Amino acid sequence: MDILNVENIRKSYRNNISFRKEEVLRDLSFFAGEGEILGFLGPNGAGKTTTIKIIVGLIRPDSGKITILGNSVSERQTRSMIGFLPENPFFYPHLTLEEFLVFCGKMSGMKGKKLKVRMESMIDRVGLARHKKKRLSTFSKGMIQRAGLAQAVIHDPDLLILDEPFSGLDPLGRKMVRDFLLELKGRGKTIFFSSHILSDMEALCDRASIIREGVIIKNVGLDELFIMGKGKVEVTARGYPESMTGEINQFTDSVKRSGDEMLIVVKRQEYVRSVIQYLLNNGAEVMRVAGVQPSLEEVFVSEVAAGENRNKKSITGELSRVETSV
Repeated sequence: MDILNVENIRKSYRNNISFRKEEVLRDLSFFAGEGEILGFLGPNGAGKTTTIKIIVGLIRPDSGKITILGNSVSERQTRSMIGFLPENPFFYPHLTLEEFLVFCGKMSGMKGKKLKVRMESMIDRVGLARHKKKRLSTFSKGMIQRAGLAQAVIHDPDLLILDEPFSGLDPLGRKMVRDFLLELKGRGKTIFFSSHILSDMEALCDRASIIREGVIIKNVGLDELFIMGKGKVEVTARGYPESMTGEINQFTDSVKRSGDEMLIVVKRQEYVRSVIQYLLNNGAEVMRVAGVQPSLEEVFVSEVAAGENRNKKSITGELSRVETSV
């Protein structure tokens, strides 16, 4: 079942200098299913934050439709199903963490003992129990981020929208957030988040949508990452000099040293036997043989670079046609 559905969204802003309209989002469409973690990737200025603001109802699109559980996001009841953490959260600095979460809970229709129990549970879950009586003005960036996650889930929403949730967190904080998001996913919650920390995204996401210049240019699933790497094999060997690898260069993509081991990426599976035989014949010890798959970062960089190359070719073609006509 699709929890979040974004269909054919367009959004333009007027340029402050020329007053011309510039299109930020162009026919943007994607979805997120129940119990799914969907990552949202894109270079700076691609339209990620604008998309998120439209989903949570902070701004309106020029055209298109967004539904949550089949209902329009413009309806108040629908928005109550959303938990939101912005990229740069600003919370009332004079409030303590307890006071802040009680305020957020009441804004979401919670009250009484249920709110108190939920507040205590969320404070403990994000690791801020020792700081619950402190004012938010004394919190570090990482602590504010943890508090922001607590307020996003205080009302137990069906859909979490998180903009850079790992920003400002130390390694322990990042692990806490990863574990918490996986816990929420296990309870059937749908999570949509953007992040520049692609290793965390790769560890969490079922799928990732890559946006460039206001358009989704690729949807990537973890299964697809495995298929994309099918054929390549990494062989780890020990006990021979790097200078002896010249004869197998035709079969390899790369050969790198890591300590006293050599990491050899073989281009295709049918070459593996020849490479291993060569290593054994030259006195090397083969430690491991494993399939290779590209990282989400590699896919992201490749797709964005391909889009830039297509744009350059298009511009060059237009200039050529103009020069020819002149």
